[in-house]
Amino acid sequence: MENSIWDALLPVVREAVDDLIRSGRRLHAVKLIREARPGPRPRLSDAVDVMSERAAELGC
Repeated sequence: MENSIWDALLPVVREAVDDLIRSGRRLHAVKLIREARPGPRPRLSDAVDVMSERAAELGC
């Protein structure tokens, strides 16, 4: 997945986001993406897009 927001997350955070998505906790995944990204927080809609793309890749 090529996305500047996803790429900026630490590997441990990416794993946590994947775990949240797999367990059906998508809102928590979006929250983590927004809070864990270094620098300014991404817009909510951008974080939702990242989560949706990742969920599609994971087949969830």
